[in-house]
Amino acid sequence: MAQNKNIYLLGIVLAIVVNVFSWHLPFFWDTILTSTITQHFYEYGFGNFISPSQYDAGHPPFFYIYVTGFYHIFGKNLFAAHLSILPFTILGIVSFIQLLQHFSFTKKQQIFGVVLYFSIPAIITQNILVSYDAVLLSLYLTALVVFLKDKKILFSLLLIVIVGISLRGLFCLISLSITIYFLLKKDIKSWMNWSFYFVPSILIISIWYVYHYTQTGWFLSTNAEGWSNQRGLVNTVGFLKNSLSIARCFFDLGIIILSLLSLFYFVQKRKIDNFILLAFVPAIIFSISFLPFSNPINHRYFLIVYVLMIPIVIQFLSNKKLILSVLTILVLWFGNLQIYPVPISNGWDCTLQCVNYNSCMQDFYFMNNREKSVDRTKIGSVFPMIASVYQTEMLDDTLRLINVNTKSIDSISSILYSNVGNDFSDEQIKQLKKWNTYATFKHGLVEIILLYQNPKNNSK
Repeated sequence: MAQNKNIYLLGIVLAIVVNVFSWHLPFFWDTILTSTITQHFYEYGFGNFISPSQYDAGHPPFFYIYVTGFYHIFGKNLFAAHLSILPFTILGIVSFIQLLQHFSFTKKQQIFGVVLYFSIPAIITQNILVSYDAVLLSLYLTALVVFLKDKKILFSLLLIVIVGISLRGLFCLISLSITIYFLLKKDIKSWMNWSFYFVPSILIISIWYVYHYTQTGWFLSTNAEGWSNQRGLVNTVGFLKNSLSIARCFFDLGIIILSLLSLFYFVQKRKIDNFILLAFVPAIIFSISFLPFSNPINHRYFLIVYVLMIPIVIQFLSNKKLILSVLTILVLWFGNLQIYPVPISNGWDCTLQCVNYNSCMQDFYFMNNREKSVDRTKIGSVFPMIASVYQTEMLDDTLRLINVNTKSIDSISSILYSNVGNDFSDEQIKQLKKWNTYATFKHGLVEIILLYQNPKNNSK
C-alpha cells in the first residue's frame, strides 16, 4: 500500500505543478472557443444551454457549464479557467496509475509510466490549456479502470459525462464497447450485460441532439461561417489527405518513438494481447470516425491512444538497457521542437511552443500599447492572432484583427504574420515577402512579424 501511495503522490504532485504553471497562460487555439462560450454564459446566463449560432459547433454543453461554474466561484479570470482542469488532470494520472497496477506493473515501471505520461507533448500541452480533449482522456482512462473493477453504476455515470463533453464522446463510447467485448474474451452474454449500462448515456445524448435540433434546425452540420466547411463529407482526394493526416498524428511531436516501440512489441509478440488491444481499438475507431469528414484531423484527437501506448512501451523496454528508456523520454520532450517550416502546418496546440507564442503576442501588445503606431482594427491576420484579448486573456478589450483567411490582402495596409498561423495561403506568404517589416518578435521556435507597409497601400 505504501508503494501505491508513493506512486499516486508523484502523479498528483506533477499534475498540480503542471496546472499551477498554466494559471497565467491565455486561451489558445480551439480553447479560444471555450473562452468565448463560457464568458457568454457567465455574462448572459445559460439561457437554453445552446451557445450563439456563430459559436455553436454542436458540442453538448456540459464542459462549458462546468467551466462557467468555476467563474462564479473564483471570478471570471484565467486562474479559475485553468483551475477547472486540475481535477481532471489529477483524475487522468491517477486512473492511469490504477491501470498499470491492475496489470501488475512494478513500482519502477509505474514511475517510468508517470514520467512518460507527462513527457508526451500533446498530453502536457492539452492539460495546460482549458481543453475538453484532456478531459475526455481522463474520463476514458477512468472508465477503463471502473470497468476492470466491475463498478457498473459508476461506469454508466462516467459514460453520461463523456458524451456530455464533446461530439467525439460518441466515438469514445464505441471504442469502450468494442474494447470491453475483447477484454471479456468475446463473451456475448457478458458483453450484452455491460452494454445495458451504455443505454442511459445514449438516451440522454439522443435527447440533447433532438432538443438541439428543435432550437437550431440542425444536428451535426451548421451553415454558420467557420463551421459549415468542417462537417461535410470528403471526396477521394480529401480521404487520402485525411489518411496522411492520421498517419502524421502518429509521427509528429515525438509520438514516433511510441509508435515504433509499440510496433516492435507487436512484432516481438506476434499476437494482440491486452496491452495492444487497449491502444489498437481506439486508434482504429477514431481513425475510421475521422476519415470521411472535412473537419481537420488534429493530434489532440488521439490523446487516448498516445497514453494507452505507454504500457506497451514499458513492456517492450522492461528487459532493455536503461539508456533506451532515457532516450525514449528525451525523444518525447524533443518532440516539442519538431516544428515544420512554413507553409507546412503544425499541431501548435500539442506542443509547448504555444507558451512561446503567448510571449510573442505579449510583446506585440506591449509595443502596440506603448507606441500606438498601428490601429489594431486595421491589421490583417489569421487564426489565432485575430482573436481579441477578451477571448484569450479574459480582459475587457474586444478589438479583433481583420481575418484575411481566403481573402485578398491587397487593400490591407498591415499584416500580423506568424508561423503559428496555419491559415495563411501560399499566395499570401509570397506577397508578404515583398512587404516591409515594422517589428519582429521571436521566442523559441515561434516568430511574429508585423509587416507594416503594403507596397500597394502605404497608409497607416
